[in-house]
Amino acid sequence: MANYTKKFEELSSGDRALVGGKCASLGEMVQAGLPVPAGFAVTVDAYEDFRDTGDLRQRLLGIVMGADASSNAGLQRAHDEAVALILGRNLASAIEQQIREAYLELSRETALRRGAGDADRIPVAVRSSSTDEDGDAASFAGQQETYLWVVGADEVIAKVRECWASLYTPQAIAYRSGMSATDAAEASKISVAVQLMAHADVAGVTFTVSPRTGDRSLIAINASWGLGQAVVSGEVTPDEYWLSKIGPAVTSSRIASKAHEYVPDPSGVGVVFRDVEESRREIPCLTEAELVQLAEIGLQVERHYGSPQDIEWALEHNVDGTSQVMLLQARPETNWKKRKEEKGKNTSSATAGLLGFLSQATKGNDK
Repeated sequence: MANYTKKFEELSSGDRALVGGKCASLGEMVQAGLPVPAGFAVTVDAYEDFRDTGDLRQRLLGIVMGADASSNAGLQRAHDEAVALILGRNLASAIEQQIREAYLELSRETALRRGAGDADRIPVAVRSSSTDEDGDAASFAGQQETYLWVVGADEVIAKVRECWASLYTPQAIAYRSGMSATDAAEASKISVAVQLMAHADVAGVTFTVSPRTGDRSLIAINASWGLGQAVVSGEVTPDEYWLSKIGPAVTSSRIASKAHEYVPDPSGVGVVFRDVEESRREIPCLTEAELVQLAEIGLQVERHYGSPQDIEWALEHNVDGTSQVMLLQARPETNWKKRKEEKGKNTSSATAGLLGFLSQATKGNDK
């Protein structure tokens, strides 16, 4: 029987083809002894074998290759048809059973460790993990699809299927419709991460290089109240902190008015977007000690990978006042790289324009 799930501790960066970039990175961080919430990957094989049931693979490929990329209405119809196919087909019993068992094992182990009562319903995040996380195809592949505070095996399985369906957004279909059938099939491989929810009251992103200037002597930290979804999605303006890698030590900060946050729904399932109390809006959401802790962990991640990193994290505060950092994702930092490439293109265009002007002027003088 195929292995449709893999615990993070069984994975490393070499497993990208099996579990996608996000899950491979999480496994690599676990191997390095970094603080990562426990979880498992639903492998690429699970979705590939699901697509191989009956005529599903052929029908999905037909939808993509037959879509009219110039028609928004046509792309929406293709999207609706593909999603209905994926959500309407039964999972093979082996795939469903392995996902269910992996979630229940994770849930029960966590309940035992936390002393929680409901051992079969520990909240998790369900996140898609593309095999080409940093490539052009991945930018349309639904790899950002994330479901927070998912509770119970049935809901986990449902969200895994929704991550699979996110491969067929109108944008993704338009992108892949111009590929060969072989390349389109490769660009629609996906894994899913199922990871314990961090009970975070602060979350954010650490860049181990300045995303503005490319200065590798600096660390930039963006943070806001609640779960990290608001920061990553740009729905709030976060606090910004700058630290020197020597120390590390805080060099400057900009405290934003943080008016909203994502928190667990009081029902125990899902999250809600709510107003932050007036008393917390204008104050820093991180202490200097917490900033140094985040910077030190960021440096550890950078040393492990050997390059500047973009790190998503969550911070849990314990009843004794101490805090615990949980790493949710790490990937090579690309903001500065993109800025540099754009600057290079603009410089090249400007240089070309200047050379063209000088050429025309020279020709004019020759007349």
